[in-house]
Amino acid sequence: MTHATAKVRFGDARTLAALHVCRTQDELEQRFAAGLKSLLGDMPAALCLGDRNDGAGTVRLVVGRGCPLEPLQEVDATSWPEAAQHRRPIRYRNLVLGELLLGAEVEPGVDSTLGDVLEHFGTALVNLVLNAESRQATDDYCASLQALQEGIVLFQEQDKEAVTARLLDLVKSMMEATAGALFVLREVGVPSSGLQLEQVLGIPEALVENFRSKDGQPWPEHLLDWQAQVVERDDDGDIAGLAGDSVPPILERVAVLPLRYHGVQAGVCVLFNPLGDGRQTRNNIGRLQSFGQLAAALLHRLELERVSQESVSIQRELQLAETIQQRLVPSEALPSQRFQFAWRSIAAKSIGGDYVDFLQSDLGDIYAIIADASGHGINSALLMTSFRANYRGNAPWLEPMDLAASLNGEIAHEVGPTGMFITSAMARIEPDGGALSLCSAGHNPTMIYRAATGEIERVESHGPPMGFLAGATYEQYDGRLESGDVLLLYTDGVTEAVSATGEMFGEERLAALLAAEAPTSAQAVLDAALSQLVAFTGCECHDDDVSILVIRAR
Repeated sequence: MTHATAKVRFGDARTLAALHVCRTQDELEQRFAAGLKSLLGDMPAALCLGDRNDGAGTVRLVVGRGCPLEPLQEVDATSWPEAAQHRRPIRYRNLVLGELLLGAEVEPGVDSTLGDVLEHFGTALVNLVLNAESRQATDDYCASLQALQEGIVLFQEQDKEAVTARLLDLVKSMMEATAGALFVLREVGVPSSGLQLEQVLGIPEALVENFRSKDGQPWPEHLLDWQAQVVERDDDGDIAGLAGDSVPPILERVAVLPLRYHGVQAGVCVLFNPLGDGRQTRNNIGRLQSFGQLAAALLHRLELERVSQESVSIQRELQLAETIQQRLVPSEALPSQRFQFAWRSIAAKSIGGDYVDFLQSDLGDIYAIIADASGHGINSALLMTSFRANYRGNAPWLEPMDLAASLNGEIAHEVGPTGMFITSAMARIEPDGGALSLCSAGHNPTMIYRAATGEIERVESHGPPMGFLAGATYEQYDGRLESGDVLLLYTDGVTEAVSATGEMFGEERLAALLAAEAPTSAQAVLDAALSQLVAFTGCECHDDDVSILVIRAR
């Protein structure tokens, strides 16, 4: 009579429906236990959930008197060796979720009710799991939307400190961690540049900076190539590769989040004591990885913008330097009835290392120079600026060979052990009679067109390039420029220009065009040289600085 009466209380539609409105597994098991007690009376019974194919499981609840099992006990088929007819499987469709172990055989009517109850219990149990997974998926989706929304805002932020502070705060909240630290590469995308501590929350900065790995190296460097993961303290007290003496006793769990996307490494984020059980931690790994990619993209953007801004700044400075350098080249010829002047200096880059100049003393003497600093670009330009000042200050007072020796000592002192040097050809021309003094310091042969014979005279170097040997001495050439004669000074960017087939322009081509155009004018020589150079190389741009100075005696 007891069992028949109980069947009315537990097993009807209302009591079965009550199983499906439980919100947690604990609530479901408590309601199920209460129903079993009313249905079975004092009969011992145990609910075991787990994979029953190998007889293993966990005792979730015990009712009645005399049951040898206890809640949360891990059991197998031998723990309570009841007969098969005393075991009732708990199924959901074809999936076995566990067993209800009974201490005795039940009446047929109760057994039928029990079957209905177990079927509903299995369905309710699975629905709870599915609902939990659905809620977790919804939470993950909402978190992803929130991260995306935050990312959109952060992508508009220009301040790196604001971005990194918000990133650390977001990921710390997402993992419910008590503290966190964000390390960023000094040069995003270059792991060898090293990590620096960018942001800290909830933990003293000095403590984080003192963390060392077991090999004594800075701890964050050890984590840079890790995958996103949560690491528990092991039985020896070690955690995430930290040296044992640097592990605070309060630290039980560490989440490691490398910041990288599409092969670009940006840094690593470390979270201390994140909350959550094993399953929640596993669910968060995917979110961590996605967040790590977002953070890396943000930091990479900031790095690219910084480099871009620096490039713009450098480009502006180069443009200013180019303007200044161009103004150092003579803008007009000297007022001379005796000589024609034509000149041009073209830098391979925005600024170059060539120097073309001429000036006239109070006595009317003309001083002309062409020079070439090794290499090309800003270093060569800086060296040549100093050289120009020294030349202009000393040219009117010294013979060309003495001037070369003096300039050589200055250049050798300036360049030191850098290996830089300057080659130069310097000339002095007297206005009355055309007396010519010429000194070449390791420079290309100077060419002189002789109008009387139509031949080209070449003047070779008189000493080493300037800067190699501080005490070097030089000789000089002394001659004259007669009417119609042409003095041609040039840098090796002319003769060493290369065609598409690899052939050099050479001195012979230059000498030939000088002979052809010299009878016309100085400008004709310059124009012919520049046009033939472009035709020969097939390009108006040059691999090296190109400079030419032509002086023709009328």
